[in-house]
Formats: sequence, structure tokens, C-alpha cells
Amino acid sequence: MLWLAVGLIFLITVPELLRVGLPTVTDIGAVDRSILVSGCELFGLGTILWVVYGGGMQ
Repeated sequence: MLWLAVGLIFLITVPELLRVGLPTVTDIGAVDRSILVSGCELFGLGTILWVVYGGGMQ
């Protein structure tokens, strides 16, 4: 269940914080920010899929 929570955090919360926080704190470009946010979302989605389909204890 912990990994499911981690996946949800990386899928929903962290990308929103990056979208808001990176432009205000750094001078990162829109393309770099988009790549970083998309990578974070993919990591979260992959974690959720791993927990649901492949990470269960047998």
C-alpha cells in the first residue's frame, strides 16, 4: 500500500508542485519543465501499474 501511495503522489501531487514551483524558483525553460513533469508522471503511473499487476506478493 505504501508503494501505491508513492505512485499517486508522483502522479498527481509532485507534477503540480513542479509546474508551479519551478518557474518561480528557477529559470528553467518550458520544454525542460514539461519533460521533467512528464517523467515524474510516468514514474508515478509505472509505480501504480507495478503495484497493481506485478508487485503483489505471491
